[in-house]
Amino acid sequence: MNKFRLLWIVCGLLALAGCTDTADNPVRTIELKNFSNTGCKNDHVRTRSDNTNKEVFNYSCIHEGFLYVTHQNAIFNCCPIGLGAKISVEDNLLKVVEYESDGLCDCMCPFDLSYEVGPLVEGKTYILYVSQGGEESKVAEFEFQNSMTGEWERK
Repeated sequence: MNKFRLLWIVCGLLALAGCTDTADNPVRTIELKNFSNTGCKNDHVRTRSDNTNKEVFNYSCIHEGFLYVTHQNAIFNCCPIGLGAKISVEDNLLKVVEYESDGLCDCMCPFDLSYEVGPLVEGKTYILYVSQGGEESKVAEFEFQNSMTGEWERK
């Protein structure tokens, strides 16, 4: 009888040891949030090959765990119904797709986009890719720190 009771106690302890407390180890799904954009920045009609205004990506941590990205001079249709961005994540690869909804005009112009990506883990290395109009670019490979900043120019 004592062996049977001891066996149940050991099994119970093993079962408890296998459990993890989700409050201590919450699942952190990386998402893209707080997307915003300017309107068309000027009346200069241009193409993607026109380099009058360089496309620049600035990234920094503005609050713990989130990477703040600004994409200056992103080229889209002059009067889209809307602009947006979405993210997919594979291990340490952060792939952002910036898009427009139904361009209504026959011209192109620069917009500034901004969004946050996170929550990210401090000390972990990530690779950020941004795709726009079918053109994907590696923007940065970085070790995420809550005090980081950086800039990348699309050539």
